[in-house]
Amino acid sequence: MTAPTLDTSTRAVAEHLLNTLRLLDQADDQRLAVQPGGAYGDVREALIKVLETQDWGRGMADEAILHAMLIGDTLFESMMASRAG
Repeated sequence: MTAPTLDTSTRAVAEHLLNTLRLLDQADDQRLAVQPGGAYGDVREALIKVLETQDWGRGMADEAILHAMLIGDTLFESMMASRAG
């Protein structure tokens, strides 16, 4: 039996991190989401670093993540919405 093939593209990694943020935001143990220096902040920072590899500045990445979290879009859709203005 072979392991399933994973999508390891930058886009897939970013979407995975966004989904992890959503899970942390809704976690039963809200310390995961609100604890200073905790998991939520670490995952968000990792997502920003991934976006920076694609020439997105920190401000643009923050805006796209916020949009995705509030609206429920994919990160790609939120990035396009952020670009459009």
